[in-house]
Amino acid sequence: MKIIITESQLNNLVNNVLTMLFDGFNDLWAFWASYNCGMGECCDPYAIGFHLPDAEYNNYLFKLVDGSKYDDDGDYPEELGDELPEPCYESPDLRDPRFDTIVIGDDVSEEINKYLDSSDNWKEEFLKIINDRYGLSIKDIVVFEY
Repeated sequence: MKIIITESQLNNLVNNVLTMLFDGFNDLWAFWASYNCGMGECCDPYAIGFHLPDAEYNNYLFKLVDGSKYDDDGDYPEELGDELPEPCYESPDLRDPRFDTIVIGDDVSEEINKYLDSSDNWKEEFLKIINDRYGLSIKDIVVFEY
């Protein structure tokens, strides 16, 4: 038997799963992400971390990144670890066009996949939900799955 789901039903389904799995999904906060550098942890001027309301500063539900410069392993030039990069003194601008890609880690994707089977079933809807919620026009999404 084949089940047909309309686009709006799929959007509602994905949104419902996200709010069920991640308490506070509708109240995310965003700030510069961090990465491990020679000095410990450094501000990542190429990544904005989105957090659940009670999450620690380095526990991201997902990141909004500059797709051309972001490195998931934090392999950046040494000068980024020497001093706080200038952008990190200000709150990040979610609408800055450099930030063009959503990155979802394997822990989060694993949780969602328990209910929706594969990121192929939900990643585009996730992208739409975030774009609608924050007035963005992000086009790319990367989902790590292991």
